Amino acid sequence: MRWLLDPATSLLAVRLRAQERGRMSYDAAWRLARVTRHPDEMVYRHYGHLAEDSSDEAQ
Repeated sequence: MRWLLDPATSLLAVRLRAQERGRMSYDAAWRLARVTRHPDEMVYRHYGHLAEDSSDEAQ
């Protein structure tokens, strides 16, 4: 779906992942590419990398 929404960011993500030789997930590479091209979206990158809320698991 991301390829349809923003092909330039998706292509950059593939290049970043290739530079890392697969050590970076495509999702992480896409977020990095997105904030590289659109720095105002940094908050979304941080949101995507936060740990899940463990309070739901305790119940």
